[in-house]
Amino acid sequence: MKSIIKEILNKSKFDFIEVHIDKNKINSIVMSNGKVEDISNKITFNGNIRVLDKGKWAFISFNKIDNINSLIEQIEKIIRLMNNFTQEKRKIKSYKPIVNDFKTSYKIDSLNIPLSEKYDLILSYDRILQNFKKVVNRKITYLDRREEIYYGNSEGSLIYQNKLFTGISFVAAAREGNNIQIAHNSEGGYRGYESIKNLHSMVEECGKKAELLLKAEPVESGKYTVILDQKLAGVFAHEAFGHLSEADFIFENPRFMDIMKIGRKFGIEELNIIDDGNIEGEAGFIFVDDEGVLPQKTYLIKNGILNSRLHSRETAERMNEEVTGNARALNSLYQPLVRMSNTYIDNGNTTFEEMISDIEDGIYATDFVGGQTNLEMFTFSAGIGYKIKNGKLDKPLKNVVLTGNVFQTLNNIEYIGNDLKLYGGLGGCGKGGQFPLPVATGAPHIRIKNVLIGGI
Repeated sequence: MKSIIKEILNKSKFDFIEVHIDKNKINSIVMSNGKVEDISNKITFNGNIRVLDKGKWAFISFNKIDNINSLIEQIEKIIRLMNNFTQEKRKIKSYKPIVNDFKTSYKIDSLNIPLSEKYDLILSYDRILQNFKKVVNRKITYLDRREEIYYGNSEGSLIYQNKLFTGISFVAAAREGNNIQIAHNSEGGYRGYESIKNLHSMVEECGKKAELLLKAEPVESGKYTVILDQKLAGVFAHEAFGHLSEADFIFENPRFMDIMKIGRKFGIEELNIIDDGNIEGEAGFIFVDDEGVLPQKTYLIKNGILNSRLHSRETAERMNEEVTGNARALNSLYQPLVRMSNTYIDNGNTTFEEMISDIEDGIYATDFVGGQTNLEMFTFSAGIGYKIKNGKLDKPLKNVVLTGNVFQTLNNIEYIGNDLKLYGGLGGCGKGGQFPLPVATGAPHIRIKNVLIGGI
């Protein structure tokens, strides 16, 4: 593949050209209520050529390489067509060439595990859920994926990546009369088979949560002091703030260019929100982004102050800022967009016990089951909540929906915990029709005042 990429690059006379080729081997098993619903084993091959010439972008994708000259001719035709249109001339930030081979670390290659062994593991997890008498429907999805990614550009980069992703998800639906409640959990990242072999306690937690939700009372709407657990706080950082930090969104929205001004205060000094694609093993881990740029540990908010934003090479040039390694595509059929990787709120200094101790009437919101954002406004649904009474956890609550303005909410954070956790899984992030892009989110527990809570 490297020789093919070199040949394409050598035939090019464009100002800038980059070539992506990826090959994936994907295995998946879906089990519903103890029976195999689907087994899939597939191999995919995709590639693209992206060109910037005389300030105009051109892009083609392909799933086979029969004739390199034909591919070059196609991209040349697109460039000639683009030159007939008057539009802003695009530029990209220069970046050092990288020539290297990369491979993820793991103990057990998931693709070498026999299908029968994978089946036995999934069945053992299903039997745990089956022990919960009120759980009436169970679904387990297993996936492993070997990604071989080749990249080269006219600046001299030539990169090969060999990445192994392994993940599994659990869904349990409990029923009591007409009351049906669903709980789920997932584990996934760039690790080997060892990462999903011993998740029995996670599966049991899923079953317990589904049955506990049957007993949960609907939340009473109002404003509360709320503690978010690590998963929900991490999703808040990603969905409500992280997307606003993606530079392609910012420069397309003049109002947010003013709001998201570097140096603006967004919270207490203890607040740090970070995006870091370097965290090996996590779902958002990358060796390089899809423009051949090394990932950075980027402080979006540092000590409560807006510090930086996420960039591609084009947005960095346009905004006269440094590249961050956040140009990512779902695969080579797509063009890279500015995307997050591993996004999290960093540790503070407060324990959970200290955080809850002086709350007379509040809510502990945990897990995440869905939500939406509309610019700076957000609505998130917690998986399950708990009433806080006189400094202690009380009865379970369902239909806990948090609504608010992200900037006001950041400024209402009172305490940040010291128990950071990151979460990946089989899901991912969606943007521009590209879903699910693997990412990880996380946080310690955080405490926020004056949060509007409504039930559904």
